[in-house]
Amino acid sequence: MSERLVVDDLVFDLKRSANRRSLGITVDRGAELIVHAPRPCPVETIEVFVRRKRFWVYSKLSLKGLLFGRPTVREFVTGETFCYLGRSYRLKLIGGSELAAERPLRLFGGFFLLPRGERQRAEAHFRNWYSRQAEAWLPPRVERLARRLGVVPRGVSVRELGHRWGSCGLGGRIYVHWSTLQLPPRIVEYVLSHEILHLAEPRHSVEFWRRLERAMPDLAERRSWLAENGAQYAPWKATYRAASQPTDGR
Repeated sequence: MSERLVVDDLVFDLKRSANRRSLGITVDRGAELIVHAPRPCPVETIEVFVRRKRFWVYSKLSLKGLLFGRPTVREFVTGETFCYLGRSYRLKLIGGSELAAERPLRLFGGFFLLPRGERQRAEAHFRNWYSRQAEAWLPPRVERLARRLGVVPRGVSVRELGHRWGSCGLGGRIYVHWSTLQLPPRIVEYVLSHEILHLAEPRHSVEFWRRLERAMPDLAERRSWLAENGAQYAPWKATYRAASQPTDGR
């Protein structure tokens, strides 16, 4: 029978065995964490061991690439909610050509506004909108975080990165997934800091996590938030059912 052990942002199944003589940690295929211990070992001793191995666990989890969960299905209908920098805004489909043809999606008055005739292209419009916002919002943050980390990147670009929130290139450039702009600012800063530091520390070594924690003392809290909530901000899977008729007369 296993117990649960929580250490900072990490949750372990604690499995004791009468035949075991030492402590050990396993990160299984599904990223479940298991700590193995001799049956009489005190919990306090196990916690000390886990804290000492915490950065090693982070490295194993990062290698598994567990960043995005199952994509959220989006229908792009009036009333559907989309996030920008951690705040929620509802989509409103509007009539006519009230928005500029080259940029049909707009955030205005607390709503995302999109002409009904553009609904079948809504996924692309949202992707382009987030990308444009990121191009303006990200550079000053990257510059500030880079100074804190003591690393000099060659710039930041917005890309479609598959299952990753961000990455760093061989040329010293930082790449960020457009969907990252849905996250709260403090979580975006965690993603940016993670990738900036990789320019100096390519691997998820113990030193990598120590340097990141020195620059970001609440690292564990931010990692935990992203692990628990990141799936709802992942890139979408679009489906276009028949949209309901508007009730505002437009």
